[in-house]
Amino acid sequence: LNTQGAHPIHKATILPRGSALGMVTQLPSQDETSISKKQLLARLDVCMGGRVAEELIFGEDNVTTGARNDLHTATELAQYMVSNCGMSDAIGPVHVKERPSVEMQSRIDAEVVKLLREAYGRVKRLLKKHEKQLHALANALLERETLTADEINKVVHPYQEEPQLSFQEEDFALT
Repeated sequence: LNTQGAHPIHKATILPRGSALGMVTQLPSQDETSISKKQLLARLDVCMGGRVAEELIFGEDNVTTGARNDLHTATELAQYMVSNCGMSDAIGPVHVKERPSVEMQSRIDAEVVKLLREAYGRVKRLLKKHEKQLHALANALLERETLTADEINKVVHPYQEEPQLSFQEEDFALT
């Protein structure tokens, strides 16, 4: 919800599906033919969300293997960004061949780790900033198991601003 460039949320669930212990479903708001770096970074952030949330809620020593698929996806995405899309300042705007040299592979690996650590840091700051909403959402999911986008917004933003009427004292003066 708070990551610029991310697809809108369709629903979230904690019901297990296959190897996933829960998931957030996102749907693009329009057709995509090309994806911007901003959107790819947002995808990395979304992949890190579950792991960071688990750490903030349960503590570092109690994180589980539940985010392993998200970490795998994030690592492949970062690899794609660096090796195929030229989205790394250190590597440059090149498409790296299938079997790069040992030196080049080492540089790619370092950039992938850098992208993943940066995403992790962004998400940790974001979730700490919105920690009350994180806990409210976790509790709502524990209670309902699946939430739609509208339900998520109501949990995260419970007070929709109502238009305020502004009255002057003279508006009520007796004549």
